Amino acid sequence: MKKIFIFAVTLMSMFALGCEKDYNPSSTTRADFQQSYPNAVDVEWEREHGHIVAEFKLPGVSNECEAWFTKDGTWVLTTFDIKKSELPQAVLNAFESEYGAMTPIDDIKYVTRSNGDDVYFIEIENIVDNQLVDLFLDYSPDGKLLRTWVEVEYYENIYYYL
Repeated sequence: MKKIFIFAVTLMSMFALGCEKDYNPSSTTRADFQQSYPNAVDVEWEREHGHIVAEFKLPGVSNECEAWFTKDGTWVLTTFDIKKSELPQAVLNAFESEYGAMTPIDDIKYVTRSNGDDVYFIEIENIVDNQLVDLFLDYSPDGKLLRTWVEVEYYENIYYYL
């Protein structure tokens, strides 16, 4: 019983350390964010996995965006929820040639990164080894599949390259 208690306390601590809502970043980080996204609305700041994250909406662009910064306020990446119609043709062609044009897509994110290597994340549900899974596909803008990983439903997470 003592082991279960210790495990539960450890697990709760990990969740508490993983994400801190209502974080107040430095004025420099806020100013850099405002300069990059002057039209951002509904901005909420938090700390997540050692990074400063601004969740926001960008009218006319995306209703779900996140800008990630290092602890010292250096911008790392920004994610934007996008529609299938906004995918580059090369990414759409690569996805549809592997999974078919009729495969329903759960979520698509465009990620622009400070190193210039942008990525498109496509999430679908699929059957792998007779289990319903969330399948995450990471594509470069030219349609190259960078990574595939699987998350088994019911929180039995397994991540691996296929």
